[in-house]
Amino acid sequence: MTYNTEGIILKYRDIGEHERIYTILTREHGKIEGWAQGVRKSQSKLVAHLQPLYFCDFMFARGKRFDRVAQVKVLNRFPELWADLEKLSKAVYVAALVDLVLRPGTREGTVFNLLQTTLQVISSEPSPGLQPSSPEGVEDGPSERRPRGGQGEGILTLFSLKLLKESGFSPELHYCVLCKKEVQGLSLSFDAIRGGVLCTDCFIKASPEALQISSLTIETLESILTAPIARLEMPEAVRRELSIIADAMIAAHFGEEPKARNFMVSLADELPQMARV
Repeated sequence: MTYNTEGIILKYRDIGEHERIYTILTREHGKIEGWAQGVRKSQSKLVAHLQPLYFCDFMFARGKRFDRVAQVKVLNRFPELWADLEKLSKAVYVAALVDLVLRPGTREGTVFNLLQTTLQVISSEPSPGLQPSSPEGVEDGPSERRPRGGQGEGILTLFSLKLLKESGFSPELHYCVLCKKEVQGLSLSFDAIRGGVLCTDCFIKASPEALQISSLTIETLESILTAPIARLEMPEAVRRELSIIADAMIAAHFGEEPKARNFMVSLADELPQMARV
Protein backbone atom coordinates (compact mmCIF):
# COMPACT_ATOMS: atom_id res chain seq x y z
CA MET A 1 0.00 0.00 0.00
CA THR A 2 1.35 3.43 -0.92
CA TYR A 3 0.45 7.00 -0.02
CA ASN A 4 1.58 10.47 -1.05
CA THR A 5 2.38 13.43 1.16
CA GLU A 6 4.42 16.63 1.13
CA GLY A 7 7.20 16.99 3.66
CA ILE A 8 10.39 18.78 4.70
CA ILE A 9 13.44 16.66 5.46
CA LEU A 10 14.77 17.43 8.95
CA LYS A 11 17.77 15.07 9.03
CA TYR A 12 18.98 11.59 8.13
CA ARG A 13 21.09 8.82 9.58
CA ASP A 14 22.94 6.03 7.79
CA ILE A 15 22.10 2.41 8.50
CA GLY A 16 23.51 -0.80 7.05
CA GLU A 17 25.74 -0.56 4.01
CA HIS A 18 23.60 1.42 1.58
CA GLU A 19 20.48 2.61 3.43
CA ARG A 20 19.41 5.78 5.21
CA ILE A 21 16.57 6.65 7.55
CA TYR A 22 15.16 10.14 6.94
CA THR A 23 13.29 12.12 9.55
CA ILE A 24 10.61 14.09 7.70
CA LEU A 25 7.98 16.57 8.87
CA THR A 26 4.98 15.91 6.64
CA ARG A 27 1.93 18.05 6.08
CA GLU A 28 -0.68 15.34 6.76
CA HIS A 29 1.13 12.71 8.84
CA GLY A 30 3.33 14.74 11.18
CA LYS A 31 6.89 13.71 11.91
CA ILE A 32 7.73 10.34 10.38
CA GLU A 33 10.81 8.27 9.60
CA GLY A 34 11.22 7.05 6.03
CA TRP A 35 13.55 4.30 4.86
CA ALA A 36 15.46 4.94 1.62
CA GLN A 37 16.67 1.61 0.24
CA GLY A 38 20.05 1.64 -1.57
CA VAL A 39 20.21 5.43 -1.49
CA ARG A 40 23.96 5.43 -0.72
CA LYS A 41 24.86 3.38 -3.78
CA SER A 42 26.73 5.37 -6.44
CA GLN A 43 23.99 4.73 -9.03
CA SER A 44 21.13 5.80 -6.75
CA LYS A 45 18.71 8.26 -8.36
CA LEU A 46 17.10 9.23 -5.07
CA VAL A 47 20.06 10.64 -3.17
CA ALA A 48 20.15 13.99 -5.01
CA HIS A 49 16.52 14.57 -4.06
CA LEU A 50 16.86 13.57 -0.41
CA GLN A 51 18.80 16.30 1.36
CA PRO A 52 18.09 18.05 4.68
CA LEU A 53 15.75 21.08 4.41
CA TYR A 54 14.40 20.02 0.99
CA PHE A 55 10.64 20.40 0.60
CA CYS A 56 9.42 17.39 -1.38
CA ASP A 57 6.41 15.47 -2.61
CA PHE A 58 6.90 11.90 -1.36
CA MET A 59 5.40 8.55 -2.24
CA PHE A 60 5.81 6.05 0.61
CA ALA A 61 5.23 2.32 0.67
CA ARG A 62 3.89 1.09 3.99
CA GLY A 63 6.31 -1.03 6.01
CA LYS A 64 6.32 -2.88 9.33
CA ARG A 65 8.81 -0.57 11.04
CA PHE A 66 9.58 2.20 8.55
CA ASP A 67 7.68 3.34 5.49
CA ARG A 68 9.90 3.08 2.41
CA VAL A 69 10.57 6.10 0.17
CA ALA A 70 9.29 4.86 -3.19
CA GLN A 71 9.39 8.13 -5.13
CA VAL A 72 10.30 11.73 -4.39
CA LYS A 73 9.93 15.00 -6.27
CA VAL A 74 11.67 18.13 -4.99
CA LEU A 75 9.30 21.09 -4.73
CA ASN A 76 11.73 23.59 -3.19
CA ARG A 77 15.44 23.17 -2.48
CA PHE A 78 15.62 26.57 -0.75
CA PRO A 79 18.71 27.49 -2.80
CA GLU A 80 19.16 30.76 -0.90
CA LEU A 81 19.91 28.74 2.23
CA TRP A 82 22.59 26.64 0.58
CA ALA A 83 24.19 29.76 -0.94
CA ASP A 84 24.66 31.47 2.44
CA LEU A 85 26.29 29.77 5.40
CA GLU A 86 24.70 32.05 7.98
CA LYS A 87 21.20 31.41 6.62
CA LEU A 88 21.94 27.70 6.46
CA SER A 89 22.95 27.62 10.12
CA LYS A 90 19.62 29.20 11.12
CA ALA A 91 17.65 26.78 8.97
CA VAL A 92 19.51 23.80 10.43
CA TYR A 93 18.69 25.08 13.91
CA VAL A 94 14.94 25.44 13.31
CA ALA A 95 14.81 21.95 11.76
CA ALA A 96 16.67 20.52 14.76
CA LEU A 97 14.31 22.31 17.15
CA VAL A 98 11.27 20.82 15.41
CA ASP A 99 12.87 17.38 15.65
CA LEU A 100 13.50 17.92 19.38
CA VAL A 101 10.02 19.20 20.19
CA LEU A 102 7.81 16.88 18.10
CA ARG A 103 7.41 13.19 18.80
CA PRO A 104 7.17 10.76 15.87
CA GLY A 105 3.64 10.61 14.54
CA THR A 106 2.60 13.92 16.09
CA ARG A 107 0.14 15.40 13.60
CA GLU A 108 0.56 19.15 13.83
CA GLY A 109 -0.22 20.74 10.48
CA THR A 110 0.32 24.16 11.99
CA VAL A 111 3.93 23.21 12.83
CA PHE A 112 4.54 22.17 9.24
CA ASN A 113 3.23 25.52 8.01
CA LEU A 114 5.30 27.32 10.63
CA LEU A 115 8.50 25.55 9.57
CA GLN A 116 7.87 26.10 5.87
CA THR A 117 7.14 29.81 6.39
CA THR A 118 10.18 30.26 8.62
CA LEU A 119 12.48 28.70 6.02
CA GLN A 120 11.04 31.10 3.45
CA VAL A 121 11.61 34.08 5.78
CA ILE A 122 15.22 33.03 6.45
CA SER A 123 15.77 32.50 2.72
CA SER A 124 14.62 36.05 1.97
CA GLU A 125 16.97 37.70 4.48
CA PRO A 126 19.38 40.12 2.78
CA SER A 127 22.52 39.10 4.70
CA PRO A 128 25.46 38.24 2.40
CA GLY A 129 26.94 35.30 4.33
CA LEU A 130 29.49 32.78 3.08
CA GLN A 131 29.38 29.98 0.52
CA PRO A 132 28.96 26.45 1.93
CA SER A 133 30.33 23.53 -0.03
CA SER A 134 27.33 21.24 -0.59
CA PRO A 135 23.93 20.27 0.90
CA GLU A 136 25.02 17.15 2.71
CA GLY A 137 23.73 15.59 5.94
CA VAL A 138 23.98 17.66 9.06
CA GLU A 139 26.23 16.57 11.89
CA ASP A 140 26.26 18.72 14.98
CA GLY A 141 27.66 18.89 18.49
CA PRO A 142 26.93 20.42 21.92
CA SER A 143 26.55 24.12 22.51
CA GLU A 144 25.59 26.65 25.14
CA ARG A 145 24.14 29.86 23.68
CA ARG A 146 22.51 31.54 20.70
CA PRO A 147 24.49 33.39 18.07
CA ARG A 148 24.77 37.12 18.23
CA GLY A 149 22.86 38.98 15.60
CA GLY A 150 19.94 41.22 16.58
CA GLN A 151 17.19 40.75 13.98
CA GLY A 152 18.88 37.65 12.57
CA GLU A 153 18.65 35.99 15.96
CA GLY A 154 15.17 37.48 16.39
CA ILE A 155 13.56 35.24 13.78
CA LEU A 156 14.89 32.18 15.65
CA THR A 157 13.41 33.46 18.91
CA LEU A 158 10.04 34.10 17.24
CA PHE A 159 10.09 30.62 15.73
CA SER A 160 10.98 29.01 19.07
CA LEU A 161 8.15 30.77 20.89
CA LYS A 162 5.55 29.98 18.23
CA LEU A 163 6.72 26.36 18.03
CA LEU A 164 6.25 26.01 21.79
CA LYS A 165 2.72 27.36 21.47
CA GLU A 166 1.79 25.07 18.56
CA SER A 167 3.22 22.10 20.49
CA GLY A 168 0.98 22.73 23.50
CA PHE A 169 3.36 24.79 25.64
CA SER A 170 1.76 28.21 25.23
CA PRO A 171 2.68 30.39 28.24
CA GLU A 172 0.17 32.03 30.57
CA LEU A 173 0.69 35.79 30.28
CA HIS A 174 -2.10 37.38 32.34
CA TYR A 175 -2.83 35.26 35.40
CA CYS A 176 -0.47 33.81 37.99
CA VAL A 177 0.21 30.16 37.13
CA LEU A 178 0.01 29.24 40.84
CA CYS A 179 -2.81 31.25 42.46
CA LYS A 180 -4.60 32.35 39.24
CA LYS A 181 -4.70 35.99 40.36
CA GLU A 182 -4.43 38.60 37.61
CA VAL A 183 -0.87 39.88 37.27
CA GLN A 184 -0.12 43.52 36.49
CA GLY A 185 2.82 45.90 36.73
CA LEU A 186 5.75 47.27 34.78
CA SER A 187 8.09 44.50 35.92
CA LEU A 188 6.86 40.90 36.06
CA SER A 189 8.13 37.48 37.05
CA PHE A 190 8.07 34.56 34.59
CA ASP A 191 8.45 30.93 35.62
CA ALA A 192 9.64 28.84 32.66
CA ILE A 193 9.05 25.52 34.40
CA ARG A 194 5.46 26.30 35.36
CA GLY A 195 4.95 28.09 32.05
CA GLY A 196 3.81 31.60 32.81
CA VAL A 197 3.78 34.74 34.91
CA LEU A 198 3.73 34.86 38.71
CA CYS A 199 2.19 37.36 41.09
CA THR A 200 4.50 39.03 43.60
CA ASP A 201 3.39 36.82 46.51
CA CYS A 202 3.91 33.55 44.62
CA PHE A 203 7.24 34.74 43.29
CA ILE A 204 8.50 35.41 46.82
CA LYS A 205 7.09 32.19 48.30
CA ALA A 206 7.51 29.62 45.57
CA SER A 207 9.81 30.69 42.77
CA PRO A 208 12.68 33.02 43.73
CA GLU A 209 14.62 32.00 40.60
CA ALA A 210 11.93 33.13 38.15
CA LEU A 211 12.91 35.44 35.30
CA GLN A 212 12.36 39.18 35.70
CA ILE A 213 10.87 40.67 32.53
CA SER A 214 9.10 43.88 31.51
CA SER A 215 5.40 44.29 30.76
CA LEU A 216 6.42 45.40 27.25
CA THR A 217 8.03 42.00 26.72
CA ILE A 218 4.78 40.30 27.77
CA GLU A 219 2.80 42.49 25.36
CA THR A 220 5.24 41.71 22.54
CA LEU A 221 5.13 37.98 23.31
CA GLU A 222 1.32 38.00 23.17
CA SER A 223 1.45 39.68 19.75
CA ILE A 224 4.02 37.16 18.51
CA LEU A 225 1.90 34.18 19.54
CA THR A 226 -1.18 35.43 17.72
CA ALA A 227 0.37 36.84 14.51
CA PRO A 228 1.96 35.13 11.48
CA ILE A 229 5.71 34.71 11.76
CA ALA A 230 7.76 37.50 10.18
CA ARG A 231 10.77 39.63 10.93
CA LEU A 232 9.70 41.97 13.71
CA GLU A 233 11.22 45.25 14.85
CA MET A 234 11.50 45.52 18.64
CA PRO A 235 13.75 47.14 21.27
CA GLU A 236 16.95 45.25 21.95
CA ALA A 237 16.02 44.77 25.62
CA VAL A 238 12.72 43.12 24.63
CA ARG A 239 14.41 40.91 22.04
CA ARG A 240 16.92 39.81 24.65
CA GLU A 241 14.23 38.98 27.22
CA LEU A 242 12.21 37.03 24.65
CA SER A 243 15.30 35.04 23.76
CA ILE A 244 15.85 34.22 27.44
CA ILE A 245 12.21 33.12 27.80
CA ALA A 246 12.43 30.88 24.73
CA ASP A 247 15.68 29.28 25.90
CA ALA A 248 14.38 28.75 29.43
CA MET A 249 11.11 27.16 28.28
CA ILE A 250 12.86 24.79 25.87
CA ALA A 251 15.30 23.75 28.61
CA ALA A 252 12.48 23.36 31.15
CA HIS A 253 10.24 21.22 28.93
CA PHE A 254 12.79 19.23 26.93
CA GLY A 255 15.91 19.26 29.11
CA GLU A 256 18.25 20.30 26.31
CA GLU A 257 18.82 22.55 23.31
CA PRO A 258 19.27 21.23 19.77
CA LYS A 259 22.90 20.30 19.21
CA ALA A 260 22.83 22.32 15.99
CA ARG A 261 23.21 25.45 18.11
CA ASN A 262 26.95 24.80 18.27
CA PHE A 263 27.19 25.41 14.51
CA MET A 264 25.35 28.72 14.81
CA VAL A 265 27.36 29.94 17.78
CA SER A 266 30.75 29.18 16.23
CA LEU A 267 29.67 30.69 12.93
CA ALA A 268 28.41 33.88 14.59
CA ASP A 269 31.81 34.26 16.23
CA GLU A 270 33.80 33.56 13.07
CA LEU A 271 31.89 35.50 10.39
CA PRO A 272 32.97 39.00 11.52
CA GLN A 273 36.62 37.89 11.48
CA MET A 274 36.26 36.27 8.06
CA ALA A 275 34.68 39.42 6.66
CA ARG A 276 37.76 41.43 7.65
CA VAL A 277 40.18 39.06 5.91
